[in-house]
Amino acid sequence: MFSENLRETFNLALFWEYRHILLAGLAFNFYVFACSVGVSVVLGFLAALGRVNPLRPLRWLGAIHVETFRNAPDYVMLVWVHFVLPLLISQAIGQRVTFAPFVSAVIALGLVYSGYLAETFRAGIQAVPKGHIEAARACGMGGPLIMRRIILPQAVRMMLPEAMNNFVSLFKATTIVSLITVPDMMYNVSMVTQQEMRPLPLYTGAAITYFLIIWAVAGLARLASERWRRKIWA
Repeated sequence: MFSENLRETFNLALFWEYRHILLAGLAFNFYVFACSVGVSVVLGFLAALGRVNPLRPLRWLGAIHVETFRNAPDYVMLVWVHFVLPLLISQAIGQRVTFAPFVSAVIALGLVYSGYLAETFRAGIQAVPKGHIEAARACGMGGPLIMRRIILPQAVRMMLPEAMNNFVSLFKATTIVSLITVPDMMYNVSMVTQQEMRPLPLYTGAAITYFLIIWAVAGLARLASERWRRKIWA
């Protein structure tokens, strides 16, 4: 009995049979990931700027953003954004508001990982030697120009490995968006499972697919970041 179950688990013929449907769901994972990266990078960078700002209210706002979203579990934030946030907005404006599952997934994951990226950005910005900033000021550079020409090139090079780790974690988090009926690969696997009643090869195939993709992407990201960091320019 055990050997039959084992053979059923690793017989991926059924997963291959439905590969077009399942890989279309995987493409949706990448779509959610790309949009969530955009949201998390923008919000994380703004929060990081608030954290290093000399004005205390902006530092507080940055700290509140980081502590709120960095400590929020992915699943809880996903459900809260999809079901609770529209109700709050509806009550505030007196009109019924609903979020599409895709929109909720992007907002939730973008908010959560903006908290992690904000700390990564802050660490990179603060790691830039103060002497470089003072030298730029002595040359007559303004704040925005110093940020663009002096701070960011060095900060990006130093924070790139940790940022890549955050992006890998963000991609792994896209596997839970099926909980709010986003048609990703796990959602399509569950639909096929209901039809075929053979969950073992389908879920095993999905697990292997995710593992291979994340392993390959993490390795390439590590190589790319190390090569970039070794360059003289960022």
